[in-house]
Amino acid sequence: MQYDVVVMGSGAAGLTAALVAAKAGHSVAVLEKAPHFGGTTAISGGGIWIPGSPQAMAEGVDDSIEKAREYVLGVVGNRAERDLIDAYLANGPEMVAWLASSSHVDFQISPPSSDWYPDVPGAVDFGRLLAPAEYNGTRLGEDFERLQKPREEFNAPGGMMIDLFDLEYIARLPSPGALWYMAKIAVRFALDKRKLGRGSRLTMGNALAGRLLHSCLDAGIDLFEASPVEDLLTSDGRVTGVRAKIKGVLTEITARQGVVLASGGFSANAAMRKAYIPFAEQHVSILPYENTGDGINAATASGAAMGAENHVNAVWAVVSKRTRDDGYVERYTHLIDMSKPGCIAVNAAGQRFGNEASVHFVEAMHATGTVPAHIIANAAFVKKYGMGLVLPGGGKIKQMVACGYMKTGATLDELAGKIGIDAAGLAATVAKVNADAATGRDTQFGKGETQIDIEIGDPKHKPNACFGPVGEGPFYAIEIFPGDGSTTVGVKIDVQCRVIGHDGMPIAGLWAAGLDANSIWQGKSPAHGCNIGPAMVTGYIAGKSVAGAA
Repeated sequence: MQYDVVVMGSGAAGLTAALVAAKAGHSVAVLEKAPHFGGTTAISGGGIWIPGSPQAMAEGVDDSIEKAREYVLGVVGNRAERDLIDAYLANGPEMVAWLASSSHVDFQISPPSSDWYPDVPGAVDFGRLLAPAEYNGTRLGEDFERLQKPREEFNAPGGMMIDLFDLEYIARLPSPGALWYMAKIAVRFALDKRKLGRGSRLTMGNALAGRLLHSCLDAGIDLFEASPVEDLLTSDGRVTGVRAKIKGVLTEITARQGVVLASGGFSANAAMRKAYIPFAEQHVSILPYENTGDGINAATASGAAMGAENHVNAVWAVVSKRTRDDGYVERYTHLIDMSKPGCIAVNAAGQRFGNEASVHFVEAMHATGTVPAHIIANAAFVKKYGMGLVLPGGGKIKQMVACGYMKTGATLDELAGKIGIDAAGLAATVAKVNADAATGRDTQFGKGETQIDIEIGDPKHKPNACFGPVGEGPFYAIEIFPGDGSTTVGVKIDVQCRVIGHDGMPIAGLWAAGLDANSIWQGKSPAHGCNIGPAMVTGYIAGKSVAGAA
């Protein structure tokens, strides 16, 4: 088999690179290890952090590339590779505009979302985060079955997808307008589930993956699922293709222009986790099990250099897990519940050890050695906000308690005994929180004092959207672990996303994008959307570069 360009991986990075190369007139093959297309992107939030986007300019957002550069350099510090950051900032808006005119991909400005380090000069709280527009999966026709399904544990009951733009309606429930809006979504999902086995209204990362897949199919790209790449083909120091299993048959596929590695990093590789991730044995990644570092390992076997030492080696996420009767491990990322008033996280001594609303909470777990920890709230909290796999309304409480995912106690003392922590310490902690809540100020860790905290809090709770009393029992607890939503260590690349060898020179015929390339933030993400954003921008750059390679 012979193509101009071979792409390894079908997430946002791989499909963007493939689409750019195909639109430039080249024959392209995409090889995906998993049985479905979409990679990490298909189960992600799908947001991209793009300062100076056409959408922001159209809205008159007060921002500039210079302001964004100041912010990024302030966050990343002296480890920053300025040429890569400049390449990102320059190509991001161009990529968004190109996709709008050349594909089915469509982005909108996200609801207000603060940069993660608001005290760093250049930070803003609106306009840089873009969200993919929802997508009707039936537009894929028979290829809809080839798209990775969203994870049910990330969505509403049964797997019904909710969009960021739906949240304002959910917040207004049960007002008539909001009720009608959500009822239409629920009825459509129920009909789709009966007919298709899944919802056709795709949102967030699943919508982005669907739009990219649709675009690649229209561009005539050959897409091979369940086709793992074994290694790279080389000749005279140049990468000339790959050796992959196509329908179980080991096949050599040559690439006249080059190979783009976009296989999604190494979250599911135990040896690499041990080398790069703190508390590796207890670490829980939410990434697909196919993300075993195949692209990185293939590159290093061909002489690629790994990136410089990063601030951290993954984008951390607080995760809980439970194993279902069918053996599947549900993994839930605690992005919403921990920021609400009345939820606390404690260590074995029953003491709080960080700001539960912080996007950097895993760093507190690592720094204090609190692995695992427990989040605790009372029944009123769980029924109002949900907690982990228990959604608002509390309909799954009995099921989650019965399977051991959630522990309960009529009193704090009973709960402490069930989760194995110090009862006196927990009682003192709750008493302190209840006392502080009367003033609305968390005197220990400042929960709810920054805009990024408040955005995920409860705006109706006064005076602090994130901080309130734990209150009266019964109480519930869930065990939480440090996890990740992506790794950040990868091979070194230049501004064209060419893979760099140990001699400091590009390896001919080899490019890397997304998580296979080392983080342009050196592991210190500036904001939401700084995983998929770099995936797409590096994919875009790699696609342009490989298309022009002779």
